[in-house]
Amino acid sequence: MNQSKPVGRARFIATWILATAGISAAAWATMPFNVLVNEILAMGTANGDIHEHVQVRDAAADDGDDEPWELKLKTQGASDFYIQDVEIAPGGYSGWHSHPGVFVGTVITGSVDFYNANCEKQTFTAGQVWTENTELHAIANHGAVNNHLQFAYLIKQGMPRRIDRSAPACAPSTGIP
Repeated sequence: MNQSKPVGRARFIATWILATAGISAAAWATMPFNVLVNEILAMGTANGDIHEHVQVRDAAADDGDDEPWELKLKTQGASDFYIQDVEIAPGGYSGWHSHPGVFVGTVITGSVDFYNANCEKQTFTAGQVWTENTELHAIANHGAVNNHLQFAYLIKQGMPRRIDRSAPACAPSTGIP
């Protein structure tokens, strides 16, 4: 008895189901809108672990403030590093996403609204810095002028800088689909 037709049909159905699921999953992700500039300025790879521990004190401060500043950075495995330049027009947004590592962003001009997975908003203006990570989030320009932003990423090697994700149930309150 030849079973090639039932096996072929089963493969076709399985492929169709997986393809449909992939299309549906992509349709649920929110894509960026009104992003005018999206350019990688620099990139590189650290081929091994990173272990840095820095402590700085300002013993020479005239105000007697000798409060320490500390940074601990530890990675396991190779990491990719990127610097990105972004400009978003009024009404524009990033879409809901996360990062497979750490992101540090700064506002050069304008302002940006950062939304976490609970749609809680934090606004950052020129000269301010914020961080992002593996948690679901989005940013938007609800201002009247273009914003100019620069980002630094340190992520697991070979991973995309950004992972598109489905919007949380509270997303309509943010103006980001």
